[in-house]
Amino acid sequence: MTFYKRSVIFLMALLLVIPFIFPKEKKVRRHLTGIAWYPRSPDELSQMLDTFFNNAKSKSIPGKIVGLIGPHAGLTYSGQCAARAYKQLEKIPGLERVIMLGVSHGGGFYGAAVSEFEYNSTPLGNIPVDTQVTAQLAKEKFFRINNNLLQNEHSLETHLPFLQYIQGKLKNNRYKIVPILFGYLKKEDFKPMAAIIKKYLTPKTLVIASTDFTHYGNGYGYTPFRKNIKENLTKLDMGMVDCIKKLDFNGFFQYKRDTNITMCGFIPVGVMMNMFAGENYAGTLIDYYKSADRSGDYSFSVSYASIIISESKGKGKDKRRVNRGPGKAPEENEKTTLNTGNKPMNLSIKEKKTLFSIARGTLEDHFAEKNTSSEAVEEKYKSSLTPLLKEKAGVFVTLRKSGELRGCIGTLVGIEPLWDGVRKNALNAAFNDYRFPLLKKNELKKIEMEISVMTPLQKIDDYKKIRLGTDGVIIKKYGRQAVFLPQVATETGWGLDMFLGRLCMKAGLPFDAYKSEGMEFFIFQALVFGEHDLKKEK
Repeated sequence: MTFYKRSVIFLMALLLVIPFIFPKEKKVRRHLTGIAWYPRSPDELSQMLDTFFNNAKSKSIPGKIVGLIGPHAGLTYSGQCAARAYKQLEKIPGLERVIMLGVSHGGGFYGAAVSEFEYNSTPLGNIPVDTQVTAQLAKEKFFRINNNLLQNEHSLETHLPFLQYIQGKLKNNRYKIVPILFGYLKKEDFKPMAAIIKKYLTPKTLVIASTDFTHYGNGYGYTPFRKNIKENLTKLDMGMVDCIKKLDFNGFFQYKRDTNITMCGFIPVGVMMNMFAGENYAGTLIDYYKSADRSGDYSFSVSYASIIISESKGKGKDKRRVNRGPGKAPEENEKTTLNTGNKPMNLSIKEKKTLFSIARGTLEDHFAEKNTSSEAVEEKYKSSLTPLLKEKAGVFVTLRKSGELRGCIGTLVGIEPLWDGVRKNALNAAFNDYRFPLLKKNELKKIEMEISVMTPLQKIDDYKKIRLGTDGVIIKKYGRQAVFLPQVATETGWGLDMFLGRLCMKAGLPFDAYKSEGMEFFIFQALVFGEHDLKKEK
């Protein structure tokens, strides 16, 4: 045998044994180190968890536990809330699989993402990933593989130490996790997404959905109220918690639309609700509090709630627990038609002056610490409230100072009498437009007001039908929406492409998203008049 042949044989044999001499390196998702979501020292983390679990008690949970909803903030803030939910898992006889549903705070993609990681790590050690399931999910509709997304996201990682802590108390502690991150999702895709994941449920599977609830404050761009913040935050959060407890997905989705509640894990929680759609499942609230409960300063606060989803043994017909299942929101069930006959209200000069008197007078009364309630204003102006002013109509109130925008808020759909909408939105434009600081008393004399009264919304099938300067426009896609009033095109001089591109950017979508499939367009017209206009009219 020649030297050349012997060398080739040797190299081939070496290639066969190398994997045994140098085993393949495991793909491990390393825990994040840039932000201190929890202590990086194993001893400090264990001590923190000891404290949390010592302050947690077992609750009476009806039936078998199948799901858990918990927060994902820094453990200093939300850890106690999470521990009280994980404490309930000590009742589970054994786990083989934990499907974890998280939210990608970076967003930017549709559907869900999984990774190729074989383990997820924390300072307490590694947790194995069920790679057979993640590999199968990667082939499913709506799914993709993206290691970077999962590596750089904390919404699932902050749950891992709690799983590790209770591991020794579970009879079967050799479970594997299935980490899934969500981007955008249209309402009609929640149910098929849930059906895909549900294929991987077993009798020994737990589903975890990660979310914080309301993020309140100017820093979060969400200040729907400025008074009685603590009480109003509780009321707002409990409205969403009630939908989750009933597994009422329609109500859950509609509540988000109505309130714009800043619940970051809305999509993973909604997917979980669809996974357990059925009257034998219900949720139990385990804990709830706000980050501001510690500081007492509710001008900047995040809410935390933990909920256990369980399957009852019986098939009772308790209507409070019936899930109506996924479907269209109430207004989407109604046929939308284009009514080109809609015309803006024809208000008289006297009626317009009454509206401005209500708007400016309400702000003056606010600064004078007088009653600005609906009842008080109605009593004050009752002799001037004509039948037209009592009709329900969408209305915006715009404030300008030295020609520059100083606040603009309104409602597109008439949900109260026109005069009351002007009262309410004058206050909102002055004190609840997160883009601007609160209006000050000494500014009011320099403020010029503008009122826009809306016609009913009309859905159109082609954005090229939009009449710039005449039509206001709403766009909707992926649960995001934005609106421009008719006068925006006139004031800016934008063409249709620039107008719609800017509107997409306002909604947090790509500039050219208006050209993409699935974008919804609604138009409306408006009667727009300013205080300066009335000075010109006789």
